[in-house]
Amino acid sequence: MSDFGKTISDIGKSESDFVASTRLSTKKTGLEALYMPIVVYICIELQIKKPMKRYCFPILLLTLGLSLSAKTHTLPSNAAPLPVIFDTDMGNDVDDVLALDLLYKYMDTGHINLLAIMSNQPSEASPRFLDLMNRWYGYAKIPIGTSKGGGFADPNTMYAQKTVALTGERGKPLFKCRIKDTNRLPDATMLYRRVLSRQKDHSVVIISTGFSTNLARLLESGPDKWSSLSGKELVAQKVKYLSLMAGRFDNPKYAEYNVVKDVAAAKTLFAVCPVPIVTSPWELGNAVRYPGQSIADDFGWTSAHPLVEAYKAYAKMPYDRPTWDLTAVVQVLHPDMYMTTSPKGTIRVDNAGHTLFTPHAGGNHCYLTVSKAQAERLKDYFVSVITRKPKNKR
Repeated sequence: MSDFGKTISDIGKSESDFVASTRLSTKKTGLEALYMPIVVYICIELQIKKPMKRYCFPILLLTLGLSLSAKTHTLPSNAAPLPVIFDTDMGNDVDDVLALDLLYKYMDTGHINLLAIMSNQPSEASPRFLDLMNRWYGYAKIPIGTSKGGGFADPNTMYAQKTVALTGERGKPLFKCRIKDTNRLPDATMLYRRVLSRQKDHSVVIISTGFSTNLARLLESGPDKWSSLSGKELVAQKVKYLSLMAGRFDNPKYAEYNVVKDVAAAKTLFAVCPVPIVTSPWELGNAVRYPGQSIADDFGWTSAHPLVEAYKAYAKMPYDRPTWDLTAVVQVLHPDMYMTTSPKGTIRVDNAGHTLFTPHAGGNHCYLTVSKAQAERLKDYFVSVITRKPKNKR
């Protein structure tokens, strides 16, 4: 295996992650809750789209027997959480909310340590909504950085503002948010440098599901009180690789949203980033839709959920939403289970925002694809994780 491939595959915990990270389901208990994700997987492989109970128990026994004989289905108790930084345009599309839910669930299971969240969406509602989410999921101390004078805020999208403004009984806020003045939040570049300077070498994975604004500024930054290294040197020393939602490769004439809204930053990122980049393109997330019916039916365990309220505020229900940003998150823990990685190569962004991939053995970039069967498995995985209770709500 190449060094690049090893970099990516080493981060995943193979099939044991799938079992461990989907153990808890709000609708199942005991052994059924533990092995039902594998039941779903097998049923899909057998093209049993809606498995009836008479199929599930025999398959459950089969998977139980297989798992008892396979030691690889148990994560090492001493596995260190993977340090992750999440860079998001929260407030533009609601798939960012679903992606952040996955990260909190991975925090719950001890798979990752979410070091910081950076907003590359310049509205005041974006960091306030992030603070609301941190508090609701029980991670109020995760620092939030903002993009000062950069990024893009979609004027037609108001779910973050609406969710933060919701009130309950006696007019009190439905969800806690402690940020009053967003100008007092740290600049994303400074927060990146502070956080990265404190990490072990080649340990951090950065997940970016919005514009490349913050990352380009980080790469172009100079030495400061946190590190004597330039931004590019700091990334090379501390970051393992980047997982992006960006680009489109099935239609070279299409300029994807995350790229075209800050073309200059995207060009810089792909041209000078010193560590590997894995990108999940538009066509992948578009092939995997989160079911709106799940939003309507699967969260009865709580009277108010910010993800549900944001989803409802984004568009008229019911609707199924592409899972663009979720795929960049799941790739970090399950690099080979649900998606296929392209050969190595180089991604170049032209002046119009098109992403052009040239395969070659010495390249530092790759992108992900998904088959119909993989898309179905991935959708079921998303539903199984997102609909379960967070650790602090059990």
